[in-house]
Amino acid sequence: MRRSRTRRLACAVALTLGAAFLSPGVQSAAAADPYQVLVFSKTAGFRHDSIPAGITALRQLGAENDFTVTATEDATAFTPQNLTEYEAVVFLSTTGDVLNGTQQSALKGYVDGGGGFVGVHAAADTEYDWPEYEDLVGAWFQSHPAIQEARLTTEDHAHPATAHLDDTWTRTDEWYNY
Repeated sequence: MRRSRTRRLACAVALTLGAAFLSPGVQSAAAADPYQVLVFSKTAGFRHDSIPAGITALRQLGAENDFTVTATEDATAFTPQNLTEYEAVVFLSTTGDVLNGTQQSALKGYVDGGGGFVGVHAAADTEYDWPEYEDLVGAWFQSHPAIQEARLTTEDHAHPATAHLDDTWTRTDEWYNY
């Protein structure tokens, strides 16, 4: 049951954040059971000004979908015992080396045990010396050019995250290289 709720949360957060940036009218499905989410936004590199707004948005999302958000920049929250209190951990624009070896082990054990993980924006600009973290986020941030307009092609209209998108569309954004 925990894994199912964790997947629902990860999908709800990803879809809602994506929808917020792409089409503000899309709503996420409400969760069946209340649960807690840890939002971690510690930075040891570039600090995004959007972090407070991101925390506010996640708290609002929680209020609308029956989950509680605990926001912290305190890496000592990453202990096996503390992490059992949460259905998911969100790395919100974290940068640099933000966890020590013991904290990394706690997060790895949590995720390996079925705990949810969501990386938002600069989360891939984090923990470059920890190979398991690269596996978790899929790739590390390399660079990005100046903000610019791009033409995008929607390849899968069946997925709820892309169902509302046109076949081709344009967006001005900060396009990342991984």
